[in-house]
Amino acid sequence: MRKPDQLRALIGEVTVRLYAMSRTGRSHDQLHFGTNTYGKPFLQDAPTFAYNVSHSGDWVVCAIDETEVGIDVEHIQPIDLAIAERFFSKEEVFDLLALPENERQDYFFDLWTLKESYIKAVGKGLSIPLNSFSFKRADGQFTFHSDTDPIPWYVKQYQLDSQYKSAVCAGHNRLAVEPIKRDASELCEEFIRKVTLCKL
Repeated sequence: MRKPDQLRALIGEVTVRLYAMSRTGRSHDQLHFGTNTYGKPFLQDAPTFAYNVSHSGDWVVCAIDETEVGIDVEHIQPIDLAIAERFFSKEEVFDLLALPENERQDYFFDLWTLKESYIKAVGKGLSIPLNSFSFKRADGQFTFHSDTDPIPWYVKQYQLDSQYKSAVCAGHNRLAVEPIKRDASELCEEFIRKVTLCKL
């Protein structure tokens, strides 16, 4: 793993542990993590604390909920739209190619982050084919469609800055209106302070 990726992973770990301590009332030493069959991490003995982390470029994002949740962030950059034909559903590809050419890249990353957030919320990794479910935009909102998953998943997009797309997926529609933005150095300082206090 490259150093920038190591740093992003560390910030994600700090964020999860900081909020886990706050929400569960446990000390740092009392936090124990495991992974499910597909490798998705979870906090042991904490059925009402679910989380997911993603990072890309300048951003590390974390979603925390009482039930399973997924989050994704992607840096918008030139992309070969042929990727959509390999990984998106037929309906999504149709909607994408129906757009004016100058809108397709933006829409591609809308779909990509939404699909990644769903995959991560379900927690089964890429054992779920990306073309087996769809997201469709209507009136500026995206809805989830699947012939195999009966759960009514809900998604919300968050605008971090003009160069990034981010989306969260959960099994309910009570998703936060706006994200809480924190400076990485402040998070780390707060974490160190709390861990030090726990050891006194």
